[in-house]
Amino acid sequence: MRLAVLSLGISLVALPAAAQEVECHSSDSYRVAVKAYGEEPGAQIAVTAIEPGTTSACRFDPDEADDVIGEPGEPLWFYALEGNILVLSRSTGPQGDVVVHDLDEGTVLLDAPSDAFEVRDGQLVFWERTVEGTPDTCPGFTEFQANGFGTVITVEKTLDFADGSVTSTGASRCDGTQ
Repeated sequence: MRLAVLSLGISLVALPAAAQEVECHSSDSYRVAVKAYGEEPGAQIAVTAIEPGTTSACRFDPDEADDVIGEPGEPLWFYALEGNILVLSRSTGPQGDVVVHDLDEGTVLLDAPSDAFEVRDGQLVFWERTVEGTPDTCPGFTEFQANGFGTVITVEKTLDFADGSVTSTGASRCDGTQ
């Protein structure tokens, strides 16, 4: 039996990967364009101040942006934009950090070890990891250990966006860690 090979004149050419989608967020003062890295975790954030009375399409253009936050190897993720405050998380796994930028000042207001946080009423409420939990300080210590987890004591704090102050609420808890 003889097999015939049909040539359709098709050449296989490697096509470039589709451009990463850009995620856009804006406040009254700023627009941020978030573009995920192709092969690495995290994203790069292009920040542009919004001129009153102007409109323009959101796009990721590092050359036109007022500031670019993040670089390959730094796994930053967008969380919220409120006025001039940009809230990011930095993580490649269960434990990470919360990073807060004041875009007006071009400064980092907070960079803290925290896995649980939320923006509420002009503040960031976050649980900061402090010290390793022990059987005396962590009610669930034995159960966490039995399930292969570590423990850490976390303290609830607030960052006030208006003045940059961080205060402790006095609440604490024991969390499991991987």
